[in-house]
Amino acid sequence: KGAGGEMELRKAANDALNAMFAAAEEDGYTLYVKSVYRSYQTQKTMYYNRLDRYGYDDGLVAFPGSSDHQTGLGVDILNYEWTQKDGMNEKFAAEAEAKWMEQNCHRFGFILRYMADKEEVTNIKYEPWHFRYVGLEAAAYIMENHLSLEEFTWEWQAYIEEYERNG
Repeated sequence: KGAGGEMELRKAANDALNAMFAAAEEDGYTLYVKSVYRSYQTQKTMYYNRLDRYGYDDGLVAFPGSSDHQTGLGVDILNYEWTQKDGMNEKFAAEAEAKWMEQNCHRFGFILRYMADKEEVTNIKYEPWHFRYVGLEAAAYIMENHLSLEEFTWEWQAYIEEYERNG
């Protein structure tokens, strides 16, 4: 369910998200979209507003030009209770819906983008609500191997380089 207003997502990601929401509902969970596509200007405003508020980059809003939300592939998903709160934090991970999404997102081509133990790699704080569409095969591999998208990318680049060297 949308959190109100017009929301944009790339078609493949949108179709996968609808399938994930339907499966969650079959399992007794209702999921809500908090945020999807953001323009560069929106991301810039969000980033600098947060910087002004806290006086430093706290790692919860990506620098403009580097956000998954700007790709049309990133989506923030919550349960109803959390849609009613002013902010989001790692405590959302304790919710049944968050656990379901982490365990099942790969079945629909999504990954948990910012894992708790990958902050040093991603430079973004743990966000149990933030998912990124990468496609079925990549999502299964990433989640089964507990990789960040960055680690997957490094591994894939090493594979390609080895393949090019050895044919």
